[in-house]
Amino acid sequence: MTGRSTGESGVGRFRRALAGVRVEPPVTGVTFLDLSLLPGEGPSGPAEYVAELSHDEGLDFAFVEARAPWSLRAVAALRDAGVAGAWVVDGILWTALQSGGIAEGLRIVASSPGALAPALDAALVSALMVARRGIGAGAPALVVADDMAGAAGPLVDPAFLNEAVFPRMARIVELASEAGIPAILHCDGDARSLMAAAAAAGFVAIHGDAGGAAGIERSIAAARAAGLAFIGGVPTVELSGADAPAPALARARALAHAFAGGLLFADDGGITTSAEADALFGVLAGVRESFG
Repeated sequence: MTGRSTGESGVGRFRRALAGVRVEPPVTGVTFLDLSLLPGEGPSGPAEYVAELSHDEGLDFAFVEARAPWSLRAVAALRDAGVAGAWVVDGILWTALQSGGIAEGLRIVASSPGALAPALDAALVSALMVARRGIGAGAPALVVADDMAGAAGPLVDPAFLNEAVFPRMARIVELASEAGIPAILHCDGDARSLMAAAAAAGFVAIHGDAGGAAGIERSIAAARAAGLAFIGGVPTVELSGADAPAPALARARALAHAFAGGLLFADDGGITTSAEADALFGVLAGVRESFG
């Protein structure tokens, strides 16, 4: 076991870190991690396995994708293990774009953005319904997953996002707020130009790949400037190779000492091999131990 070395539960540490409080040792968790990459789940089932693994690895939080058939059980099992199970729902833009094909959706946004409104509204209705399930199950946080950016910045005109997407997202955040839980935005790519709008919509944190390893420090700084916590800091590209995970661990330790609060360490959502998953757990344990 590589525990938290503290008597406080992971749920409490997670909530304090999201509020921008410096928590030591640093708060750590996993986000979009495929269970098939991990050691066998045994007889307990996937929900219980996630909770057992998170507890044994000393994690404070784990994202739980609502679409998983065992998601509701996972929230409960994680809670019993003292780990925050953040409930992940599909967002607004990407869901709407997918409804008629990504390429066609992007064409509509560029030429006649108002025509996408019915798909955006349908995405909102679905997201609210799924969010209510997680809130009803006692999830301690809500994650809205919507990839609105690429390596070069927003995928569509930021004005469209501000006028048509973030106001709808704010409805989901409002639902979380009414339940007394924080809302987190997941957005891959260089999302720095979207962070102020995310904060205005009520999100307290952002998770993503920062558009690549080179963008992590800039993204953390931009999140802090917008009043958001940042979740991530462990790029997948640094979890493979002959010297892995030394570069990722060195980066994480440096970040942990450089940023006083508002930084929660986790994968960037891009892990695809068992070796990368093993390296991730090593990095998360290492960054905690550096404060031992």
